[in-house]
Amino acid sequence: MNETSNLDELTSYCKKIETVYLPLARSLMNCATHAVSPVALQSAYCFSPALKARVQEVLSAERFDVVHVEHIRAAHFLPDGTKTVPAVFDSVDCITSLYRQFSEDKPSKLGRLIARIESRKLAIYEPQQASRFDRVIVTSDRDRRELLNIAPHLRVDVISNGVDLEYFGIRDELGDSGNIVLSGKMSYYANEAAARYLCSEILPLVRAREPKATLTIVGSSPSKRVLRCGALSGVQVTGHVPDMRPFVGNARVGVCPITVGAGVQNKVLEAMAMGRPVVATSRACRALSVVDGEHLLIADEPGTFADAVVKLLHDDKLALRLGRNGREYVEKNHNWDDKARQLEETYSKAIGGSRSG
Repeated sequence: MNETSNLDELTSYCKKIETVYLPLARSLMNCATHAVSPVALQSAYCFSPALKARVQEVLSAERFDVVHVEHIRAAHFLPDGTKTVPAVFDSVDCITSLYRQFSEDKPSKLGRLIARIESRKLAIYEPQQASRFDRVIVTSDRDRRELLNIAPHLRVDVISNGVDLEYFGIRDELGDSGNIVLSGKMSYYANEAAARYLCSEILPLVRAREPKATLTIVGSSPSKRVLRCGALSGVQVTGHVPDMRPFVGNARVGVCPITVGAGVQNKVLEAMAMGRPVVATSRACRALSVVDGEHLLIADEPGTFADAVVKLLHDDKLALRLGRNGREYVEKNHNWDDKARQLEETYSKAIGGSRSG
């Protein structure tokens, strides 16, 4: 997909958009340069002197009420000494905690080693960057605790993810018989790990009891390991699709067998918003206030996960009930209007210089 393909649509919401192209070769050179430096590779990958200079120029030339920066990859773009403009850092997750998990779960020794080194860098680098901002945002209470464990002085607000309830409209009817869907960006390691776990440990147990069951893995940039899953009987790996909704909405069951990760799993919320019954691990649900058996089914072992999936494939009444309850949960807890108000409150705290937790 063209990196500039969404600019026209974004322009309708923004007064002005500035773009700076960062070649892949430059990103790789950045990582090589900072391989043994204290700078986290998550951040070094996106270093761009041109963008940093452009941000400084814009902040010097125009007046802003607040600066909003998302992710550790972009935190360094806030110019040093820019205290004339209140700044909010949207960390999303505690990235240090996330890489600690990766350091134990990556399938290769090299991958675990790189993640271990990165987590140690992040334990220092993440607080350093976050400390430059007036307020910090994460998506879950757990991530707030993790972040405050390494940086107790930060002022951290929790704003969970929202769902566009009109876009992800509910479908009252049952989905295609036997079809299971896993969605998400498939180059992201947590999603890749979930896909591999699903295909190797869970799906064989499902198909032993329901031979006609099929799995669709939907999402952009599938890794080589995820693409290999597509060679399995009954498994389709779509890669990028222009619209997730037909795949999620037409499925009988949405699954989220996340074993590593942080924050809120949008794939769970989006499936629930569309009225799809969901089976997820407890790790996928720990940032949510869902109740097992009321809003979705929670299972952590391959056997119990497969049991839950098969049950939903066969039990129409349960599937419909969980679908309706899931939609109601998302409407109540994850609508964008409420999240926008919470974000405005964080902006007001930053502008007012509030130092309350």
